[in-house]
Amino acid sequence: FFFLLLLTYSVGYIGGSFVTPEAMLWYDGLILSDFNPPDSWFGIAWALLYFLMAFSAWIVWGRVTPRPFVLQLLFNLLWPFLFFHLKMPILALIDVILMIVFVLCTIIKFVRVSAIAGWLMIPLLLWSIFALYLNAIVVLYNTQVGIWFGIIYSIFLFVSCISSGVYVPVVG
Repeated sequence: FFFLLLLTYSVGYIGGSFVTPEAMLWYDGLILSDFNPPDSWFGIAWALLYFLMAFSAWIVWGRVTPRPFVLQLLFNLLWPFLFFHLKMPILALIDVILMIVFVLCTIIKFVRVSAIAGWLMIPLLLWSIFALYLNAIVVLYNTQVGIWFGIIYSIFLFVSCISSGVYVPVVG
C-alpha cells in the first residue's frame, strides 16, 4: 500500500511542480468558468483522489493488469505540464479526454475483481469530467480554436433559427 501511495502522491508532487508563480500569473489572466472552484480546493481534492487511487489499486493489486491504472496516472501527470508549463490548454484538453478513457478502463478492470475498488475510482472519474469541462471553457474563451468554435456555433444557431422560421437574436 505504501508503494502505491508513494506512486500516486509522486504524480501529484511532480505535476504540482509545473504550477509555478509565473504559470499562475498566466492562469489568473484567463477567462475561466463561473463554476471554477477556488485554487485552494484543487490541492485538497487531489490529495483525497490520490489516496483513493492508491487504496483502490491496493485492493486489486496482483489480480489485474495495472496498465490502465498506470496510463491514467501518466496522463494525470502530463496534464499540468501541458496546461501550466507549456500553456497549451488545447493539448491539455486532449490529455484529459485520454485520462478519462483510461480512468474508465481502470474502473472496468477493477470492478471485475472488487466492486469496492471500482467504486473508489468513481470520484476520480467525476473530478476528471469536471476538469474536462473547466479545461474546455479555457479553450473556448481563450484560444483561437474557441473563437472559431464560437463563430461556427453562432452561424449554426442563426441558420437553424432562420430555417425553422424562428428568429432568435444571438447576444454575446
